[in-house]
Amino acid sequence: MILQILSINNFRNFSSKKFYFDRRTAITGINGSGKTSIVEAIYYFTNLKSFRTTNDKKVLMIGKDNFLLNIEGERENQKFSMGIMYNDNKKLISINGKRTNRLSEAFGFFISVIFSTYDKLLSDKPAIYRRKFIDRIISTVDPLYFENLIEYFSILKKRNFVLKNDGDKKLLDVYTQQLSQRSVYIYEKRLEFLIYFEDILNQLYELVFEKKQLVKVKYFSSKDSGDYKEYILYERLKKIFPQENEKKRTLLGPHLDDFLISVDNKPISDFGSEGEKTLLGTTLKIAEINIIYENVGEYPVVLIDDAFSELDILKIEKLLKIFDNFPQIIITYPKKWDMIKNYTMIDLDKS
Repeated sequence: MILQILSINNFRNFSSKKFYFDRRTAITGINGSGKTSIVEAIYYFTNLKSFRTTNDKKVLMIGKDNFLLNIEGERENQKFSMGIMYNDNKKLISINGKRTNRLSEAFGFFISVIFSTYDKLLSDKPAIYRRKFIDRIISTVDPLYFENLIEYFSILKKRNFVLKNDGDKKLLDVYTQQLSQRSVYIYEKRLEFLIYFEDILNQLYELVFEKKQLVKVKYFSSKDSGDYKEYILYERLKKIFPQENEKKRTLLGPHLDDFLISVDNKPISDFGSEGEKTLLGTTLKIAEINIIYENVGEYPVVLIDDAFSELDILKIEKLLKIFDNFPQIIITYPKKWDMIKNYTMIDLDKS
């Protein structure tokens, strides 16, 4: 998959702009010039939302109430296009000139992986970052998982509304059964994926860190307060209804589970330096690229947004050599770097 053209209207600090990309493109400029906004706009086509915020209104240009993004590219020697318009709290998406009716139809069409300073959060104690990361990978290679995830969160929202407002217990029971049914496929695919994911991580860890250590990935089930057990979510939710009624929200389920990653039996949250956390996040993202390639049959567009600022120059150069194996790289970088070579340059200070 190769991205060739990006058109931006009313997105962040760009009122109207078009950018052209080669297989190796480097974007530079002073702080605030819009480097990150460009890769953010590209990644929007993959995740159907920003990697910097979950609020679409925050990416709108100040004073505007809508934005429009378009991309053109090539995959398997065929041209493709995709457009996203945000207006009145709604997203309208088109693929090759045809309107899509559901987000699930658009998710996974344009595949990219982004490396950014946010990758360090994958080493933090809160589970939400790892959970979203794993959910995104599985969704990319399994559309049915994505559909189940959307339905699960839709039901979860309704169930929480009933709990918050002391609603009808019969309705609450209906939502509890539906939530439990949707959770079955999610649990199954997560557990299946982690075996595969752990194997890939062990192969990559030595490549990135240049030392061999044992990486383990374990599933933490909130339903079971530890290792996943083979009984349905519905049974556990019924038992803790008094606590949920007090807290006014759903206290167990896939939306609260974690993926516990350890290196030589040390939890990744124990990683000390910012550089080590950056390297671990980079390892996880390279694993994402490899998994996508093995399951989808093509490499994603690789986006690198100031991801290696915590690393020394030698380590950055070694990482860039690893990335050279991928068909397309789009990188943002500060002008003080001098190791970016053989890249087509986009200098925002001159545009």
